[in-house]
Amino acid sequence: MADHPTKRRFLQTGLRIARLKEAARKKGGPRRTRPPALGRPRLRLPIAAVLVAGFGSLMLLAVASVLVLGLVSASRNTFTLLNDRADLALSGVEVRIRNQLNPARDMARFVAGLMERGELDPTDSRSLQDTLRGALAGAPDVTGIAFFHPDRTGLRADRLGNQLHIGREDLRHEPELAPELRNGADRTTAVWADPLWSKEAGTSFVTLFQPVRRNGAYLGQVVVGVSLGDLSRFLSTLYVEQGLNAFVLFDQQHVLAHPSLAGMKFDFSTKTDGPPLPRIDQVADPALAALWQTGQPVDALKKRVEGRIVNVLDEDYLFLMRSMAGYGQQDWTIGISFRANEASAEVRRLYTTGLAGLGILLISVAVALIVGRRISTQVAHLAEAADHVRTFDFRAIDELPDSRLRELARANSAFNAMVAGLRWFETYVPKALVLRLMHRRGGLTSFQSEEREVTVMFTDIRGFSRMAEHMGAADTAALLNEHFTLLANCIEAEGGTVDKFIGDAIMAFWGAPEEQPDHAARALRAAHAITRAVRDGNRRRAAEGLPAIRVRIGLHSGPVVVGNIGSASRINYTIVGDTVNVAARIEELASALQGDEEVIVLSSAATAFQGDGAAPLDCVGDRTLRGRNGTTEVWRVTLDGDGGGDGAGAVREEEKA
Repeated sequence: MADHPTKRRFLQTGLRIARLKEAARKKGGPRRTRPPALGRPRLRLPIAAVLVAGFGSLMLLAVASVLVLGLVSASRNTFTLLNDRADLALSGVEVRIRNQLNPARDMARFVAGLMERGELDPTDSRSLQDTLRGALAGAPDVTGIAFFHPDRTGLRADRLGNQLHIGREDLRHEPELAPELRNGADRTTAVWADPLWSKEAGTSFVTLFQPVRRNGAYLGQVVVGVSLGDLSRFLSTLYVEQGLNAFVLFDQQHVLAHPSLAGMKFDFSTKTDGPPLPRIDQVADPALAALWQTGQPVDALKKRVEGRIVNVLDEDYLFLMRSMAGYGQQDWTIGISFRANEASAEVRRLYTTGLAGLGILLISVAVALIVGRRISTQVAHLAEAADHVRTFDFRAIDELPDSRLRELARANSAFNAMVAGLRWFETYVPKALVLRLMHRRGGLTSFQSEEREVTVMFTDIRGFSRMAEHMGAADTAALLNEHFTLLANCIEAEGGTVDKFIGDAIMAFWGAPEEQPDHAARALRAAHAITRAVRDGNRRRAAEGLPAIRVRIGLHSGPVVVGNIGSASRINYTIVGDTVNVAARIEELASALQGDEEVIVLSSAATAFQGDGAAPLDCVGDRTLRGRNGTTEVWRVTLDGDGGGDGAGAVREEEKA
């Protein structure tokens, strides 16, 4: 600094002013959110005691009450039994339909998401073919999946029997196309189409059309089809096991599923007067055929359930129906039917089993106690695993076992899937950053952006494009992963935050979300560590006959806006401001000064003088940065013994004198 006395005095004055501002800001103290007022501590009971004692006593009261009321008022019990039976049966049919169709929606979203995120190139036929085959193989309820480009050409994967078939599709010259396929470019959401006929499979399909867009550009549509034949086979099994005749109607005249359709074949390839579905008079069910012509409305068991009585051959049949939405513009109708005299049979069975119910009552209480204990154990395991999730300790979570209870089985399965996703999540999102934000903000889900003094780092691999030209995709990815891991370890060891990876470059910063008064020193130490790490890595690469990795690093300290920045659907915790631009320009400047050096680290004077001797520095002098007026004094970080000296340290010693 002997060659720059005027500049040195100027920087000394600026440094003193910056320190006075920092002291004044700290004296005022950071503004913190007042914690919520503590109320009276809530009484919390162990779930084992609640389930074992409460569940048992509730079972005793419930079963005893139902038994007494049932014996006293058989007619009211008849209504309740019919209501429960109808509701359970209708719910079972609806659940089965949704369980068969929802995987198709999830599959379409998955494949479309791969394309929208750029992980799958729809023009790469081989990758697209493998993805469609893999998606179809993992969803046995889905019959076929296809992707159509905007020109209506594409690939499809079909399930014929136990085999998966892949083929190309060209619908450019088809005179009649589903309107959902034609207007895909005009939609932004998935839509279910009316049933379509497949001549190859000999059955009708319910089809989902999912448009795909990336950066606003329409790429095509993912089309997923589900056969309705499996649904009829399920209803046939329900008829055998429970004696319930269940059905699904598309409209008042056409049948989507019926037990008798499991053994019937139709050909709707030439049908033009309606959907490719059989009419209600084509199924082997005379009562259903007369449902709308001669059926008499009756009071529904529930408000959303429609009831009808149909007389066929002097036999009365009770029909209970309700609508189901979500799979097209038209609501479907699910229903069950049974003989009306079965209602009186329920009453007779109630009286017959009255005495046996007393004994069953005691058994039920004992079983309730056992079940309650088992449920409490499983819930405790779930709570313990959830506590690990709270601390982001995903690796310590054991897979939750299956359960015979549907809700617990679904909860365990969903929790296992969530943990698997979170394990992937922590590879894409800095776990340390999330934990620091949680601890700093007391668990709040959002906060305002603020201005903060930080130090920004940009790194870049010199000549990476030329190097990648002679490497395969897998080797290129392996090189970048190894390089990024090396640099990220050095950055995070000094408490830095890796903001993003940009091609072969890294953007990182210090001073947020936690306040780090020594952010410049941390950044300089990290740059110093990166220099050593890259040099050590190049020695290993030279021993393996591989070319050296040459790295440029730029550092700058100054004010930025830090916080949650992004769109409503995707937010990043990042920084913006002129300080970021200066750091990037300093990193660009390093390319002209690097020469044959393996690593070059340049910093601004602000970082050099706030670094407090954290790393050896040499003054490079005033330099012009691209796109900026005036000049910027630049300093260079050197390894011990590389020459040069601690210029910034010399200034500090002179200040003390």
